[in-house]
Amino acid sequence: MPQATDALSWLWVPVVLFATLAQTARNTAQRTLTQELGTLPATLVRFLYGLPFAGLWLALLYGWPAQAPALPQFSAAYLGWIALGAFFQIAGTAFLLLAMAERNFAVAVTLSKTEVLQVALFASVLLHELPRPLALLAMVVATLGVLLLSLPPRGQLLSLSAWASRPALYGLGCGASFAIASV
Repeated sequence: MPQATDALSWLWVPVVLFATLAQTARNTAQRTLTQELGTLPATLVRFLYGLPFAGLWLALLYGWPAQAPALPQFSAAYLGWIALGAFFQIAGTAFLLLAMAERNFAVAVTLSKTEVLQVALFASVLLHELPRPLALLAMVVATLGVLLLSLPPRGQLLSLSAWASRPALYGLGCGASFAIASV
């Protein structure tokens, strides 16, 4: 039996690789949809695309006898928090699609990846949940890594105006929206 467990312990690798390919395909399709339909309709398509998968997962979760969790009790406050999180998730997607339509997409995506630090900031302010020093260091290192990877090739200068532009604001808006949705 330990061999079966060992084989399953690596199952996450193909799942992650498939998810990466699926996300890349979805983002490429969405970029085309944004050009054809506009930002808000393309955002709607993104969430409608995922709805059947979410429904299937929920049905499996409650239909699997050994794993079925207790049915939750929904209150108005709970549904309000869910709606607020959904709003920010949709806003983050809209900002990301707006960024994709801009010429300086690299700056927008780089700033959207500040989401990790923004989650820590919003969790600290809204939930009084402070990250541990090592976790904060990891967040800063990861964000610096993304910033370094987004620098232009040698010999090309990235102007300061690129960081103070509409794509930059879209990127920060994207990261902030996803961070608030996470918190």
